[in-house]
Amino acid sequence: MTQPDPQASRAVLIGTARYEHMEDLPAVARNLRALQQELMRHEVWGLSPQHCRVVEDPTDPQGMITPVHEASDEAREVLLVYFAGHGVIGPNDDLYLGTPGTHNDRTRSHYTAVAYDALRTTVQNSRAQIRIVILDCCYSGKAAYTMGATTVSPLTDIEGTYTLTSAPPTKASLAPEGAEFTAFTQELIEVIRGGLPDAGAFLTLDQIFDHVKGEMAAKARPRPWRQDRNDAGQVALIKNRARAAAKTPPGYGEIPGFEEGAPFPSRQELHEAKVHRPLQAGICGTYRDGGAESIVLSGGYPDDEDYGDVIVYTGHGGRENGQQAKDQDPTASGNAALLASITTRYPVRVIRGSAGDEQHSPATGYRYDGLYTVEGYWTTIGIEGFRILQFRLEKLRDSAPPLVPSNSMVDMPGIDLHRWEPVGLGVYGDRRIADRVKQAHRFQCQICRVTLQSPAGFRFAQTFHLRALTRPHQGPDIAANLLCVCPTHRVQLELGTITIEDDLKVIDEIDGVPIGQLNTVPRHEIGVEYVRYHRKLYRNQVRQPRRNH
Repeated sequence: MTQPDPQASRAVLIGTARYEHMEDLPAVARNLRALQQELMRHEVWGLSPQHCRVVEDPTDPQGMITPVHEASDEAREVLLVYFAGHGVIGPNDDLYLGTPGTHNDRTRSHYTAVAYDALRTTVQNSRAQIRIVILDCCYSGKAAYTMGATTVSPLTDIEGTYTLTSAPPTKASLAPEGAEFTAFTQELIEVIRGGLPDAGAFLTLDQIFDHVKGEMAAKARPRPWRQDRNDAGQVALIKNRARAAAKTPPGYGEIPGFEEGAPFPSRQELHEAKVHRPLQAGICGTYRDGGAESIVLSGGYPDDEDYGDVIVYTGHGGRENGQQAKDQDPTASGNAALLASITTRYPVRVIRGSAGDEQHSPATGYRYDGLYTVEGYWTTIGIEGFRILQFRLEKLRDSAPPLVPSNSMVDMPGIDLHRWEPVGLGVYGDRRIADRVKQAHRFQCQICRVTLQSPAGFRFAQTFHLRALTRPHQGPDIAANLLCVCPTHRVQLELGTITIEDDLKVIDEIDGVPIGQLNTVPRHEIGVEYVRYHRKLYRNQVRQPRRNH
């Protein structure tokens, strides 16, 4: 069973949380952010932010349907469209999706809401192999506006599409008081996050539906409804996180079940909980995997400085009998991991022990104190007379990864900047793919073979998409479309002053002469179609005399 390719799939998450003439549904906004973050997780599906769009509070049909139209044109494997908010029935008993200006009056719905038929037509016209529509709608509690299988089936039916709808909820069942999400979407999010222990490596739509239906029935809530028009119910849509958690050691970020402030009597308990897996080492994680997963701060090094939200953490190594006996090595595994964390931006779990700073440490044992990022490093002569490495860590707000705010210029709420790197307006590249390419080349530029290195031995490189991810190019975010380069050659590739031939000769486009051969390694195969695409953008330009600016 193979999961649909996230590069060839698209998701559009639509929700209306604010209303002028109906009750607000604040949980809908949280639905959108949570679903987007889950679908973008590599351990769930791995959609990139630009392929998982959020449309919040659309004011008219164009604002709601245009993103679906664009996604339907681009999707080749899966098109997933989700809507949450008020739904109303129109004058002809047809379904309308609420906007901020929608009235709870069927005589006005046809001009204050968006006709579901517009969404239906757009999805029908998509070339995607699998089309999924999920509707989490309410009807203000009126019996005439119910959305049961007998009433809404003809309204929501789309040939060749898997349609999943919530039952007709009351306000309380749609968004119970104090609940984070709407009732139906909460069950959906929980099965995505937790998985199903008895299922396989992937979860199908039918498995997800059956679980959500059972949970809703157990809580005496209206049961959802489905219609499968193309056997999409058996497609392996997402990875089963329950199975993954059982066989894969935890990596970065929070460990489920252990909130900030959780106490641990000993290192053995930390190890068993996988909050900090090593029984002795103070740093968990490797340079190759992307950086440090966790550190223990427990008074082992006299140069440590603990200011609570800011920590100056001493690297490891060089100690004998509790004293520093030699200089620290930046290439030692733990130090290299912390150096990698500076650029990958992966969060680091911080555990404080009772032997640490009195003001910020527990009285006994150990305590998990949340997520931090490694912001920088330096070397210095320590108190005991040997050269040491020191790292500055800063606490993440609310122990959550940094997110692009919803009112930012990119207008993409909930983007985890540890995972996604902005490469254009509203477009992001996967840092892990870029990191794998750089590691395959040992951070050496493929054009000049130069490796940039700090005095402590930390290596640095950049990557370049031959076919850009941004419009109108919309290239794939895959290793075959990436080069590992130094900053100088990245700029030259962006300007088109150098291009690459099919045989990987590097050409100076100003003088029209070869300047070298692109270096390759077995672990990174470059797609010739992307080399050709980049070259075509600049090869046919008329060469102009050189000008100085």
